[in-house]
Amino acid sequence: MSISNSVRKLETDAYGAILKAMAVTGLTWEREEFLGRLRVELNVSSEEHLKMRDQVETDERVAKLRQGLTDHKDTQEAKRQRTEAAAMAAAMAPAAPPRAHAAPRRKPQHSATRAPKITPAQLEAMGVNELICKKVKRFWPSEGGWFDCIITDYNTETKQHCLTYEINTPNESYEWADISTFSPHEFKIEEGRVDIRELQAFTQGPGAAAAQAQANTSVVGAPADHIVAAATKARDPAKFEAVKTSLTAEEEALRKQLAELEDSEDEDD
Repeated sequence: MSISNSVRKLETDAYGAILKAMAVTGLTWEREEFLGRLRVELNVSSEEHLKMRDQVETDERVAKLRQGLTDHKDTQEAKRQRTEAAAMAAAMAPAAPPRAHAAPRRKPQHSATRAPKITPAQLEAMGVNELICKKVKRFWPSEGGWFDCIITDYNTETKQHCLTYEINTPNESYEWADISTFSPHEFKIEEGRVDIRELQAFTQGPGAAAAQAQANTSVVGAPADHIVAAATKARDPAKFEAVKTSLTAEEEALRKQLAELEDSEDEDD
């Protein structure tokens, strides 16, 4: 075996061993990011990663170790709960409610202002990724199993989709992920999709910066000159109508604010 082949085998064996260990102990946000960096350092392609992940998922030894570790944790958790319950009973304190599993979340990197409603026809003309608004499930062993989320955005440069958990709630959170690297044991696409009119419009563009600029021209309260500039550049009639909708929403929001100010002044008088 040549030196290059020997080094290559060492790299793939090392990545495979770490992948097995994490499959047993469970994946987390940090570990997913670590595996991504490790693939770059060890020259492991996405195809090789998927192949090794499939092998790990069907490895009986890995499955037994993972089940054994889960059973051990469950036993320890049950013992801890019994101890706490006994202590509470002795102190005549009410029993604590069972701990509910919360969706895995990362603190959002930015907050989004609600956009004016845009019709599905306008979104289609503006070029929306076909998976946006699809309901999906994401498996997080360390967080307690499967969690519901919705695909809300797509970055054409990184080929990553935005998975949003507990959308339109105070606990809303999201992650960017390349769903093509997930196995069926980690990711499922559900039937049906969310009504686009109930969500903020997320469109795909030449990149993240362009997508953000597109969003900035459609939020209520955005500078009017930005919206006019977008309308000037919109050659496609459907895109022009989308920008026109934004202008209408802008005008209605300003009128509402002025009316509220006038009512407030009348009450003071």
